[in-house]
Amino acid sequence: MFDVSTQEKLFNEYITPGVIAEIKSRSKLWERIQRSDKVDLGGLYAKIKMLMAASQSARAASTAQYPTAAESTPAYATVYIKRAQMFTLKFDGMALELAEKSGTPMDPEEFEKKGIFITIADDMSRQLFGDGSGWWAQANGAGVGATALILDHPNYADLSKFAKVGRVIDGVTAASKEIDSNTITAFATATATITADTWTDNAYIYNEDVYSATEGAGLGEMMGLDGIVRATDPPAPNATAGLQGMLVATYPEWKATVKDNGGTDRDITEDLIVSLLDDVTEYGDVDVLLTTLKVERSYANLLTEYRTLPNAKALWGGWEGTAFNYHGKVIPVVSDRFCQDNWMYALDSSQLTLYCTNKKAQIYWEKGYGAQSGIMQKVAGYNQYQAEGHIFANLGTSLRKAHGVLKDIEEPTA
Repeated sequence: MFDVSTQEKLFNEYITPGVIAEIKSRSKLWERIQRSDKVDLGGLYAKIKMLMAASQSARAASTAQYPTAAESTPAYATVYIKRAQMFTLKFDGMALELAEKSGTPMDPEEFEKKGIFITIADDMSRQLFGDGSGWWAQANGAGVGATALILDHPNYADLSKFAKVGRVIDGVTAASKEIDSNTITAFATATATITADTWTDNAYIYNEDVYSATEGAGLGEMMGLDGIVRATDPPAPNATAGLQGMLVATYPEWKATVKDNGGTDRDITEDLIVSLLDDVTEYGDVDVLLTTLKVERSYANLLTEYRTLPNAKALWGGWEGTAFNYHGKVIPVVSDRFCQDNWMYALDSSQLTLYCTNKKAQIYWEKGYGAQSGIMQKVAGYNQYQAEGHIFANLGTSLRKAHGVLKDIEEPTA
């Protein structure tokens, strides 16, 4: 079998970068978020010092006396580091041995890693757009026995981005686990086939062992844009402490701009986008309008209809978008396949940071113990090997008001 140095090269040079490349290719947001490995207390959380109120010790004067000195009002925001991704690869010993003998040691690993990379990329992308609670669907109706599990989500019509055959799920209602580690054996747009189980209407569906009732280091999943770009506190487990330990009730200015239409979709117009930007750009430098593929198409059709579609492309890093002109500044309208339906985000990406134990957000591979312990560990009693890896990270923001969201936008049906 492979010696330790060959395993190190195989995983660190080929597999680790491949995961990050796969996430980048499937999520435009991931590519543009800055990274930081500035964490405290052994990597349990990142601490951000934030200016909540500026000093008012400034004025004109009719005397020689300076204003009374006063300090600004700071606050510390805590971003707990989460186990954003933990996964296991399995290899058949015979396949590895035969592959090495034929001179193609990458074949079995290439096969395994491609599948897990897509799974990791989709799940990390989902987390980046989520609300930090971890659930990705709700049960649409109660079920018992072998009844099909009908799923829905208020912001996604097609849940096949997140649910695949083989995905192991839990169902939780009022902090009580109803569905426990059940496997999806078949899946359509919003219908999962699982083995016999029981659940109540509106039960929250999580990936296996993701649910957490409380906020803390290593508990639950990463915060996403839905938890940051809102005018209220994110749901549990962040509800009792608020985003980054700061409640909106305590810090009423600690919230983003949300413009909706009461749940009724309306046509996209330039005035709607301008009204969002007018509120957000007072606090941040919006560098992208991130939206769905269909909303971007609607906006492009609007420009074409009025013959104002520019020939020049608007770029957000390496991503191309349709240009939106705001007070002489060109802001790219960029689509991301994981963006929530009927939404358009106005983001200052410089105010979004992915805090992680490795600044490149690469995978840490478990190597076991001992000098001869390689990355692939032999399964006791079997001619099989497995490799385990993880990414520890969480998304945070230094200024929520630098972001906003426009909801209830009519999308094309086709």
